[in-house]
Amino acid sequence: MLVVKALETFSMDFNDYHLEIQKGKKYLFADDVFGALPPNFRKLFARAEGKLPPFYRGENLNGRTLLVVAQAAIGDALCMTPALREIKRRYPKMTLMVSISGRARPVLEGLPYLDEILPMPLPYEKVKQADFLVKCVEMVGKPQFDNLNLVEYFLWKFCIIRAEKEVPDVFVPEEVEKEVAPLFEEIRQLVPGKKILLFHYLASSVHRTLPPRLLKELEDLLSREYVPVICSLPSEDITVEVSLDVYGIRAANLSSYMKSVKHLAAAIKLSDAVITADTATLHLAAGLGKPTVFIAGPIEADLRSITYPTVIPVRPYYRGETCIAPCGQHATLEPCPEAKRKGQFYSPCLDSIPAEVIARALEDAEMLVAGRYERPENCPACAHKGKDFWLFEIINGFPIFECPSCGLQFAWPLQGKDYDTIYKGERDNLLRFVIDLAYEDYKAVEKTPEKEIARWENLPRFRFLLPILDALPRGPFLDVGCSTGFLLLMAQRLGFEVYGTEVSDEAIEIARQRFGLRVVKAESITELPQDFRRPYRVITALEVLEHLPDPLNFLKGLKDLLDHQGLLVLSCPPYYKFENLAKGYQKYKWWRNDYPPHHLTRWKPWTLYEALKKAGFSQIYFSTEPFLPGTLLEGIHPIPFTLELSGGQKLQVPSQVSAGVLIESMKPLYLNAPTLGNFQYVFAAKEKFPVSDFPSLLKRALRFSAIQSIWGFDETPKKGGSRQTN
Repeated sequence: MLVVKALETFSMDFNDYHLEIQKGKKYLFADDVFGALPPNFRKLFARAEGKLPPFYRGENLNGRTLLVVAQAAIGDALCMTPALREIKRRYPKMTLMVSISGRARPVLEGLPYLDEILPMPLPYEKVKQADFLVKCVEMVGKPQFDNLNLVEYFLWKFCIIRAEKEVPDVFVPEEVEKEVAPLFEEIRQLVPGKKILLFHYLASSVHRTLPPRLLKELEDLLSREYVPVICSLPSEDITVEVSLDVYGIRAANLSSYMKSVKHLAAAIKLSDAVITADTATLHLAAGLGKPTVFIAGPIEADLRSITYPTVIPVRPYYRGETCIAPCGQHATLEPCPEAKRKGQFYSPCLDSIPAEVIARALEDAEMLVAGRYERPENCPACAHKGKDFWLFEIINGFPIFECPSCGLQFAWPLQGKDYDTIYKGERDNLLRFVIDLAYEDYKAVEKTPEKEIARWENLPRFRFLLPILDALPRGPFLDVGCSTGFLLLMAQRLGFEVYGTEVSDEAIEIARQRFGLRVVKAESITELPQDFRRPYRVITALEVLEHLPDPLNFLKGLKDLLDHQGLLVLSCPPYYKFENLAKGYQKYKWWRNDYPPHHLTRWKPWTLYEALKKAGFSQIYFSTEPFLPGTLLEGIHPIPFTLELSGGQKLQVPSQVSAGVLIESMKPLYLNAPTLGNFQYVFAAKEKFPVSDFPSLLKRALRFSAIQSIWGFDETPKKGGSRQTN
């Protein structure tokens, strides 16, 4: 920040303020704000001596004055209000002054905990009154700002780990609301019984603006329940009208009435729900408690909405020629590089989001705000009882709760899926059905057992599992949820006597007719025919547990089917796979199938351990398949960078090269990380493991499967015809 002295007395309109500058007086500028001064004004100031207050680091503020210097956009100012409100709640006898841009000032006006709102630049005499300073300027591009959610960032700056309330304060002046209200009353009279949906598809940067065709598709999908309105700021009004005409959109365009951000806030308050790509609209809607769908493309959604309990974030699942969403680009005046490559205006990542997903998210947001869901009173894994289950998210019409005892995440109510409808290709409103399901791959079996085995055995998960099975004593082998029988074929080749259960008639028919396997239909252990009720040496249940409404009794039933030396091999999606560690477990992953009614539960390692112990198993070990380069790149997106060489030369390093360096540097993890892979196994012995030193067997299988999956056998010919030698 910069202290300057005025060399003349003059007036200037700057930073959305009309300022009367007095000769000889000192002013405090943020560096970038001073740099934005027109040259004819900049020359009227000279640098001056000036001491700033110490930066605030958590001291008791009662009886003291805190100055917050925050040259901020509208959204930034809104996100700062939880920290401002909380600091005043903690220290009610403090004096709180905020210096802010004129553009953002309206969202702070009327807030009762602010003692004084100051312009930017601010008179130095105000700086001298402060005991402590919080500096919130020149933030963009700094790692602290770029890697924290906006509300979190300001809480961190104020040394507050958690606020009592972490949504913005939005003050709508009564006179402004009265000015806007007749517009909404007229719409409600014209379409009685319908809800008003405020749709803000324009963003402050071109690359974050939604394609208007999305509004047209949403309008058609939601027409029975909602009437959409457009409430953009006046500078955007011409663009809106053109888009409405071109795409035949019937939405009411109220943009010309949005004279200020206060008018936009009033419009949001009078609406029933909001869909937006604009972050200022997002923050206003969250502060007003509206059911909101936030559509994020270039910027990770959590960085803007993770603290908002009424917001559903919808991300794209996009891997393009030049980027992987989110690219992290904040602002641009032109289409993004990927859009230019494809010869289009709107960002392809945003263009890739199906309208059906956004419509479903809106229903979930309304369910979230209205609280139209039941709460569980017991955990299906550990049997914990109580009313302290934490709501993690709502997705596809199902609330997902987390058990405070074992950490299981589960849908409530626990309702499963009829898998015959999936195999037959029937569709419902399941989010995942907007794109192809993997079940088509399971049905597309080979003509012979040998070819079917070859189709599966080289997957990393089976390269890891098959050597472990090969080390076990032979005997009866049961695969629960065997699909079309590919694992049974592999176990049969190893010398096991194989049996299978499945719930899909079509999959059972393929397993029996194509491969001659003993497979029966059974949705529970109690439905097994008598000749299947034998003691088994090995039972496998791969990707089954997460589909079941009663997992604990399922595990108990499997234990009862094992002989005294029997081993259970389970797998389920790993909660802490590398992507989730790198990005956090992102809510509303519509492009995955890890939600109801397909998956009913999500399992952490200790959750599985506790459930298996409760079911009566004695010894338990965990491992994922190998952590592979492809898995690494799901969580970390290599970026291009500039390398400064000696002599001042600069070398531009493209992302392909940085990816190669990253992949090569992570070699030790590929062979030695038993928790980072994308396929999670748990091995549970009824009494004790049937082979000695089982942990070393897991470790060896992990290393061998990693070597083979990444580099293959060393006698494999290299490109060009040469062969590797030992």
